[in-house]
Amino acid sequence: MARLLAAARRGASIAALPSVASKSPAPAACAALWQQRRGIHQSAMRQHQAVNPGWPVMWSIVYDKPGWDPEMELEYDVMPRDEFGVPAHIPPEVSTTIRHTYYVPPQYYPFLKKLGDDTPELKPYMDKLMNGEMTFDDYEEMFYQFAKPLKIHRPLIPMPYRSAEEVKKSEEVAWEGAWLSFRQRVMGDYFSRHYLRDFIAGMGIGLFFAWVYIQGHRQYRIDMKLFYLEAPEHKINWVTPRGDL
Repeated sequence: MARLLAAARRGASIAALPSVASKSPAPAACAALWQQRRGIHQSAMRQHQAVNPGWPVMWSIVYDKPGWDPEMELEYDVMPRDEFGVPAHIPPEVSTTIRHTYYVPPQYYPFLKKLGDDTPELKPYMDKLMNGEMTFDDYEEMFYQFAKPLKIHRPLIPMPYRSAEEVKKSEEVAWEGAWLSFRQRVMGDYFSRHYLRDFIAGMGIGLFFAWVYIQGHRQYRIDMKLFYLEAPEHKINWVTPRGDL
């Protein structure tokens, strides 16, 4: 719309020049043609594949992730990877030869060096980590070599759940549990019979009234057929004889 308005304004300005229009008729004709010229409105380009360029669309859906279209079958932006981040299209005999090492920013090197100097057993692993040569296998070896058993604080262990008096009531508690289970089974049986009886009764009543309606309609059709067949004086659809047939 803005292009049409701009073209109309330019055409009006050209047509309004008296000196050009008075010298020759060509500029006036050009001004008239300029006013009749239409702007070509191009649709928005869709920025993903499997769509013909220039295909007319009324709107273009744009997502915050470039190239993402959930309606597409072929989506290559989400690449399947293995547990180390290697793309799945790389065969295992190639991907397993890649040495995956840990990276630590250089600002942590002084701390790692001090840790290795304080603990000589850790120094080989800290050197590997700083040199970028520490793999997951080395990390597992270091972890399980220096892992210490859990410290158990005996005073924090809770007392037994049941005391001697509570142990004496085990049979009573078991009887109460059996009684509650029996009540639940009885209640489930009662509800099953109750809802089944309601369902069967409702279906029977519905079928009965449907049968009554169908029989009434059937008898109505029979009565109407008998009326038109057995009562000639009431045959309103008969053609009145004209005497020449």
